[in-house]
Amino acid sequence: MTTTSLHFHQRGMVLILSLIMLVVLTLLAISAIRLSTVNLRAVANSQVRSEAMSAAQRTIDSILSGNFTDNIAGTATPPGSPLIVTEGGKDYKIQVARPCLVSLAPIKNIDLDLAIDEDRRCIDTVSNPYSACAHTVWQLEANASSGWFGANVTITQGTGIKMDNSTATVYANDTSYRCPDL
Repeated sequence: MTTTSLHFHQRGMVLILSLIMLVVLTLLAISAIRLSTVNLRAVANSQVRSEAMSAAQRTIDSILSGNFTDNIAGTATPPGSPLIVTEGGKDYKIQVARPCLVSLAPIKNIDLDLAIDEDRRCIDTVSNPYSACAHTVWQLEANASSGWFGANVTITQGTGIKMDNSTATVYANDTSYRCPDL
């Protein structure tokens, strides 16, 4: 075979190899773009979830900063009327469940510290071993959601409160105030 006929047969091969390389490079570029888009979505979803958790926690902190046991039924948001909390420039709907009583433990007079004003008001008669106060543990729950971003986060938090024993007993005896799983 002569050199001229060998060149003639290879001319089309270079074009085909070039096209194959171009297709491979295009596919690599497209997959890199898709991968970066998936990563960007994952980061955005993580940020929205974090903001929803923060909004729910802030709502629970607000409830705990007041004396919610004065109006437990009023603490819950009515169904269909969520609170709107803005976090990170986005609005989150917060639905607060009515706090429920987890446990109640009467406090004995001997366990009180008379140097503390709050404990002094709990002292009961000398003949009664139990004071006028009780340790209570309450469960609070807030659900934060954002329809636009699809976030839906529920925060459940417990808190201990020293309260009047007679009031605590009323809550403990009313099944509507006790946590359902207890």
